[in-house]
Amino acid sequence: MPAPSPSQLDSPTSGFLKGAGLNGEDVPGLATAIANTAGQALTLFLAQALVMPGIPVAADPISGSGASAGPGRLMPPPAGGPGASQLEGLATAQCQAQGLRGEDADGLAKAIAGTVAQGIALFCAQSMVLPGIAVAGFVSAAPGLLQPVPLASSLEGIANGLLAQNGLRGEAAPDLAKALAQGVDLALTQFAAQAMVSPGIPCPPGASAGPGRLM
Repeated sequence: MPAPSPSQLDSPTSGFLKGAGLNGEDVPGLATAIANTAGQALTLFLAQALVMPGIPVAADPISGSGASAGPGRLMPPPAGGPGASQLEGLATAQCQAQGLRGEDADGLAKAIAGTVAQGIALFCAQSMVLPGIAVAGFVSAAPGLLQPVPLASSLEGIANGLLAQNGLRGEAAPDLAKALAQGVDLALTQFAAQAMVSPGIPCPPGASAGPGRLM
């Protein structure tokens, strides 16, 4: 399945912003900019992500049939996903497309990009490929599932810091940080539900011997 689309994220992100007390005329555009940036970033993540070798495998040494017997890990960025520098251009373009062009627009785009990038990095560090992937002929023969991880509380502090670092220190900044963190957390939760580990990982008895891809 594909990464979550911006249209899946737009309405919930708008709800997070309004729930945080942000009700200005720019809120719908801001929600769309966050949703579009997160959606495009996760499409990049899906293409770049790598499952690291070393997943425990219980396979018959003759037939090569069995299953993965322990969790797998994702490779962290920059090899396993986009970083903030890759996402800043996306976020800037999305903010501009939504008419967010004031003196704080560049700082806002950097904060959005940085929060999304940190969310992806935390997801890679904390999520696991769940055990139980079927193995046949010493190769994984079925898709694998990703474990969702709650990241909103960790991302809220990161977003707060990035907003302040980029000159956004008004009284609404903490509310914006909370909503931004919730939006990115939702995007990654949906990513874990939709993305799967592709079959075809070499799985000799003991542990997987090559990287895996997401699909």
